[in-house]
Amino acid sequence: MIHPATQLAMIGPAVGLGLVARQAIPRGTVTWVRDPLDRVLPAGFVAGLSPRYDNLRERFVYRDERGDYVMVWDDARFMNHSCGCNCALTPFGFEIAIADIAAGAQLTNDYAMLNLEPGAYLACQCGDPNCRGMVGAEDRATLQARWDAAIALALGSCGAVAQPLLELLPHGTLAAALRYYGQSDRLALA
Repeated sequence: MIHPATQLAMIGPAVGLGLVARQAIPRGTVTWVRDPLDRVLPAGFVAGLSPRYDNLRERFVYRDERGDYVMVWDDARFMNHSCGCNCALTPFGFEIAIADIAAGAQLTNDYAMLNLEPGAYLACQCGDPNCRGMVGAEDRATLQARWDAAIALALGSCGAVAQPLLELLPHGTLAAALRYYGQSDRLALA
């Protein structure tokens, strides 16, 4: 489920729709939680689909850490890519704001962290000053340490910001993420 302070907006003719903040969302805010309405599609099932579904799969489905495909049911499926993303997917079934997101700004993630298939590349026109031009599965190896550092920093401040999606995280998930990213002693959630 996507953060409640977001809405769909037309970003532009080349990009189409995107997800923008209706109000400021500070770094450390959980911005998306995988929920029971998201549909998990096993890799074998997806492999057996007609090629007619390829465009929809590429546009609205991501691969989780197990290699399954997740079809997100809500507006989160419209989150666009940026090489300078402000949200990051954790291996714990949630995304977190890794930068402050101003009201009216687009929420973005780096599609390379969505477990792209090896050899798959997407042309990028994100407009970020550090745009890579192409986004591929191989980017993960070079960017993972940077993403992990940004996630750890964001998790370190998650106890100091409002968390409207916290109740949707399965019990113990946030604590596990904090331990994984070395932040377990820095959280003070009520």
